[in-house]
Amino acid sequence: MTLTDQAAEYAAEFNGAPAAVQGLMKRAFMFGALSALTSKAPREQMLAECVQFGRAIGTAAESAQA
Repeated sequence: MTLTDQAAEYAAEFNGAPAAVQGLMKRAFMFGALSALTSKAPREQMLAECVQFGRAIGTAAESAQA
């Protein structure tokens, strides 16, 4: 699966949303992926941030920051 395929799959999760919203979600996904690829942060730090983000999804903390 390519990065483009994954971005399209991510945007599809917003099915029913206007095309502009789906486009923005795809751009956000690609921005995050490119930022991770070009980051000078150590690999362990990047993985820790991803895990923390994954744990926050759907929690009250995520809703409070939105």
